[in-house]
Amino acid sequence: MSAFPVRPSLRMLIVALLLAGSLVAVAATPGTADASSKHRSPKAAVARLHSAAKAQRAADHRLVVLARALKRCQRRHAGACKAQRRAVQRAGQRLQRAQRRLNRLARDEARRAQAGATVPAPTITVAGQKLTWNAVSNVGRYVFVRKVPGLADQYSVITGASITPPAVPGTTVRYSVRADASGSAWAREVSITYPAVQPTLAPSQPAPAPAPTPTPSVDQLAAPDLTATGTALAWNSVGGVTTYVLVRKVSGQTDQYSVVSGTSVTPAAAPGATVRYSVRTAIDGSAWSPEVTISYPAAQAPAPAPAPAPAPAPVHGSFQMGVVAGTALSYELSFVRQLGAHTARLEYDINTSASSMAPVMDAYAKAGIRPLLMANFYGRVPTTAEAQSLATWAAAYGPGGSFWQGKSYPANTAVTDIEFGNETSYSYQFSDYSLPTYAARAQAYALSAKTAAAAITAANPNVGLLAIGDNAVNQDAWVVNMFRAVPDLGNYVAGWTIHPYGPNWATRIDSTINSTKAAGSRDLPIWITEWGLSTDNGRCLSDNYGFDKCMTYDAAATTLHSALAGMQSRYGSRLGGFFLYQGHDQYASGTQSGREAYFGALQSGGAAKGAYTTEAKADLAVN
Repeated sequence: MSAFPVRPSLRMLIVALLLAGSLVAVAATPGTADASSKHRSPKAAVARLHSAAKAQRAADHRLVVLARALKRCQRRHAGACKAQRRAVQRAGQRLQRAQRRLNRLARDEARRAQAGATVPAPTITVAGQKLTWNAVSNVGRYVFVRKVPGLADQYSVITGASITPPAVPGTTVRYSVRADASGSAWAREVSITYPAVQPTLAPSQPAPAPAPTPTPSVDQLAAPDLTATGTALAWNSVGGVTTYVLVRKVSGQTDQYSVVSGTSVTPAAAPGATVRYSVRTAIDGSAWSPEVTISYPAAQAPAPAPAPAPAPAPVHGSFQMGVVAGTALSYELSFVRQLGAHTARLEYDINTSASSMAPVMDAYAKAGIRPLLMANFYGRVPTTAEAQSLATWAAAYGPGGSFWQGKSYPANTAVTDIEFGNETSYSYQFSDYSLPTYAARAQAYALSAKTAAAAITAANPNVGLLAIGDNAVNQDAWVVNMFRAVPDLGNYVAGWTIHPYGPNWATRIDSTINSTKAAGSRDLPIWITEWGLSTDNGRCLSDNYGFDKCMTYDAAATTLHSALAGMQSRYGSRLGGFFLYQGHDQYASGTQSGREAYFGALQSGGAAKGAYTTEAKADLAVN
C-alpha cells in the first residue's frame, strides 16, 4: 500500500500524462515510425542496385579469367581440361544470374519512379559512337540501359556523364540513362546504327604483329559479327583478340558456355532442336553478339543392322587404307599388325635424323607395313634447313633408298609419301588467328612446303610431299594464301591432306577441292590422314564430332562402312589414302568421359570392339 494515498481522479490524470509522453518518445525515436522507413527505403534500393552492379562486374571478370585459363590448358593439354571447362560453365551461369538480378532491380526502381518522378531526366546527345548527357541534381552516378535487338536489355551503373558503348556491327542499338537516385526519370531514348563489318582481304606480304595493348581497347569490347552457315558458326576477328566465349542456348536446358580460339567453330549437333548462339571476346566488359540460330534435323532412328556386306573395294591400285599409330611407335606395331593394316602413319619430329629412325622402320617393314611418314612441327612453321632435311628421309627410306640396299623385305614397304605437318591450319596450335596473321602463316607454310618438296624430289623422285589443304579456319583463307605465296604450289606437292571428322566430311573435302581448283592447281589426290569415331559401346562421351556421343560398336561399324564407301563413290580415283584414327583406345573402357580416349579400332589392351573392329579389319584387308 502507498504511504501517500492518491485520489482516483488524480491517478487517471497521471496515467494519461504518462501515455502521452510514451507516444511522443516513440514518435521521436529514429527507425520506429512509418515516416522514417519511408525515407530509408529508397536508399536501401539504391544500395541493392550498387551491390548488384558490383556483383555483375565481378562475375564478368571471373568468366574472362577462367576462359583464358581454359585456353592455356587447351594449348598444353588438348582434350584434357575437364576442370577448366566446368569452371567456365559455372562462371557463365554466375554471370547470367548476376546480370538478371541487376536488370530486375533496375527495372523495379524505374517502375517506382514512373508514378511520379522527382529527379529530372538527363538529355542524351550522340557524337559518332559516344553518348554524353547533362548532369542532373548533382548526381555523379547513372543507371544505363542498352537495348540490342534479340537480346535481353542490359543495365549497368556507371560513373560520369558519358560512355562509348561496345559496338554491335550491322545493328541499331537503343540507349537510355537516368540518375542513380530514387525517383529519377529515364532520358528519351537515342540510337546508334553501327556499320557492318567489312571483309578484309589478306595481305600479299606478312603483316607485322600488333603491339601488345596494356588495357582493353574499345575495339576489343565490340560484339563479333556472328553468322551461321549450315551447321558452322563464324565471326570477324575483334581487335586482334584470339580467345572468345561462346554460349549455346537450347529451350528447356541450361545454357552451355565454351571457349573458342579463332573465329569459327562447328558446334555439336542437337538433333530436333533449334539452338541459339552468341559469342563475345574474352575481355572484361565486352559485348555479346546478337544471337543466331541453327535448326538441326531430328535424329533418325537407328537403321537395323545391315546384312554382312563386302568391304569397300579399292578404287585404284595406289589407294592406301591404313591406321594412325600412336607416338610410341614400337609399342604400336602389335596393334597395327593385329588389325591387319598394310600401311601406317608414323609421326616424327621434323628434326629427327634418318639414322635414328632405322630400328622402327626395320620392324614395320619386316611386318609388311609401309610407313606414311609425318614430319611434325607443332605450333610453328619449319625453317628452311628443317624443310630441306626431309631429303635425308627420302634418300634413306624411299623406293631404292640406302636403307634397303643389301636387305630383303616384303614388297611395297618403302616410303612413297611424306606428310608435311599436322593440322597447322587449325586453331589450337597458335594464339593468334586474326586473318592477317593466319594469312601470313599459310604463306610461310607454302614457301616451306615448296622448299621441302624440291629437296625431296632431288634426293628421291619416287617420294612425294603431302601438303595440308585443310581449310579449317577463316573459310578458304588457308588455301587462298598458300597459292598467293606460291602460285604453282600444285606442281610441287603430291597431294592434299585433310582431317574431315564428323558427318559433314563431304563439305570439308569439297572445300579443299574447290579452293585448290580455283587457285589453278591440277587435280591432286586427296589424303584423309585422320578420320575416326569415338565409341565405348554405347556409353555417352563428351563429344564425337557431330556423330552420336553414345555410339555403340555396331553403329560405329555401320558409320565407318558408309563413310568410306561414300568417299570412294564421291571422289573416285582422287582419294589417295584413308587412315583410321587410331589403332587402339587410350584408356580402358568405362574409365574416362572425354572423346579422345576412345577413338581406337581396338580396346586399350587390344581386345576387339565388336562389329567396329570387324569392319575396320575388313576395310584394311582390301588394301
